[in-house]
Amino acid sequence: MRIEEIKRYIEDNEKNIISDLKGLVDIPSISSDKTNVKKALDYVLQLAQRMGFEAKSVLDDQVGVIEIGEGDETIGILSHVDVVPPGNLQSWSSPPFDMKVEDGCLWGRGTLDDKGAIIVCLYAMKCVLGSGQALQKKIQMILGTQEEVEWSDMEGYVANYPLPDYGFTPDGEFPLCNIEKGCMDVELRFACECEGYENGWYLTCLHAGQAANSVPDSCTCQMERYRDGIAVERKTLTTGGKAVHSCQPEKGENAIFHMADLIAETEHCENQISRILAMLKAKFASLYGAEIGLYSEGEMYNGEFVHRNVFAPTLVRMEDDHLLVNVNVRFAYGSSEAEITDAFMQLAQFYGGTVKLLSSLPAVYVSKERPFMKAFGEAYEEGSGRKHEFVLAYGGSYAKAMPNIVSWGPIFPGDEDTCHEENEHISIKSLLDNGKVFAIALNKVALSKSSFK
Repeated sequence: MRIEEIKRYIEDNEKNIISDLKGLVDIPSISSDKTNVKKALDYVLQLAQRMGFEAKSVLDDQVGVIEIGEGDETIGILSHVDVVPPGNLQSWSSPPFDMKVEDGCLWGRGTLDDKGAIIVCLYAMKCVLGSGQALQKKIQMILGTQEEVEWSDMEGYVANYPLPDYGFTPDGEFPLCNIEKGCMDVELRFACECEGYENGWYLTCLHAGQAANSVPDSCTCQMERYRDGIAVERKTLTTGGKAVHSCQPEKGENAIFHMADLIAETEHCENQISRILAMLKAKFASLYGAEIGLYSEGEMYNGEFVHRNVFAPTLVRMEDDHLLVNVNVRFAYGSSEAEITDAFMQLAQFYGGTVKLLSSLPAVYVSKERPFMKAFGEAYEEGSGRKHEFVLAYGGSYAKAMPNIVSWGPIFPGDEDTCHEENEHISIKSLLDNGKVFAIALNKVALSKSSFK
């Protein structure tokens, strides 16, 4: 198909794309809600079947697989139907799971991360299938259900099924992200005895955050006043913040840090909870790890921009007289994971705690010279009218799950990134431009007899 025909196909399906996306966004598929996550996966699989694609779920509905075409090479499209919790509902201008069309934008949880991209990728596949030309390669969309949490879905898939030869995940930014930061979640655990307190106010409970990969927009602290070892009065303090994706915490406001400031100005007696709260502000408010010895002096690796190591406390909770803190780490390509974990061990030991590495996913680097990378670059320019270049992906995506997968879209340069924020949205124009770019790329690669490995 000619470029203009592909673009027109996406534009002609605008109403269908919006309608299909609303059906998906309206399902509250928060990662922990397995029932609604399955409903979201079933919704996409049924839509794909109606479009004429082969579609099935595997691994007890952990992963969906949608396919068209056949050939010696497989183009992979990796995405996910689960979403992070909506956060403070009062901060939303409309219900997060009732997609709204307003001011040229689509509003709702998942419109940007990742449901909008799923729908336009399906239409991009349908465009290829309707071209009238024989596909020379298989196109395989692989849909996860636990991307926002522990990735058990992709771990199972990688261990049990053949993998695509190359492809993309529309779970980041444009242009083409050939480098992606690594990410890990580190849990710090501290014992907190609440006995033997003398007269005065003490922090007895601390809670913040809803997702490991989101800067918390709320932090709650319970304080109790003791007299002769007995709690005689109780009060609760709450601080707010601005939730953003933890890969770029500087764009938000961490409610944990605000609580540390509030407690510093509030009458209280020191205990382990207050010490840990103050430590979190002192060690991590600067974001880049200088206070724990992990500041990256340079931002380049082999002449390419990789940024620096970034740290964000995202979850705080009490469990069996212990205070648990999750720190989300985004480390630059070339950084040592062992050095990062060693630094956390030293920090925890200094405060009488322990460390548990909950997850660790490597940084990604894919050569610019790969044929599929060049084809994607051409499709970006032809579909969006913007200049192609290679950039760093700050967030973590399924690009880490398989070789030769890159983060590509859906956020265009200049567009607002509202992933993991209240009032998440994407403009209709940007969504359609995504569809054009992906459709051109799939036509360019899947209809060609040339190898793109």
